[in-house]
Amino acid sequence: MSNEKKPFYKKFWFWLLVIIVVIIIATSGGDDEDGTADNTNDTNTETTEDKNEDTNDAVDEGTEEGNNDEAVEEDTGTKTAKIGEPATTGDVTFTVNGVEEATEIKSDNQFIENATTSGKFVIVDVNVKNGKSEAITINSSFFKIVTDDGVEYDPSTSVEVTMALGDAASEFFLEQINPNLDKTGKVVFEVAADVDLSKTVLRAQTGFFGTESIDILLAQ
Repeated sequence: MSNEKKPFYKKFWFWLLVIIVVIIIATSGGDDEDGTADNTNDTNTETTEDKNEDTNDAVDEGTEEGNNDEAVEEDTGTKTAKIGEPATTGDVTFTVNGVEEATEIKSDNQFIENATTSGKFVIVDVNVKNGKSEAITINSSFFKIVTDDGVEYDPSTSVEVTMALGDAASEFFLEQINPNLDKTGKVVFEVAADVDLSKTVLRAQTGFFGTESIDILLAQ
């Protein structure tokens, strides 16, 4: 009887051990790949969702800003009226009854000289009605002439003009108007000779700070 032993690689336990190791390695590799794939898919899904949320937020913000811009334009937009047409803002109604251009304002008083200018005078006859529940104060400084290219002219403060115009000029000098009453007066502007009134507006405001204003076309 031979005592020769079999090589270890021919024994049953060796191959059983090899099979177990291969199964373990195969199983571990599959789990890693599946885990990597799952992590990659999760990352891609989260990134896509984040991008979509960011895009939606940007769109919402843009829409809100656009709406706000439109609201600002609507709030600050200046209304426009015509000669003879009542124009109301802040419960105060302005009506331009007429406009006159002249190079000289003639005085009705023989002791007062006529007012002259190197340009021309624009004399605006205006009626102001107070629709508020309390008295308001009106002054000629509440008016401006504005050209189509943005040039602004303030009312004349010349003593010569005031004297020549007489009582008509005093109607809008810190005058108080009680509720539901109105006053009519003349506001005089000294402007350049080439100013085209058909391309200008009278801008009237309701107080010294001009928080409420309205434009009236001066085209005849």
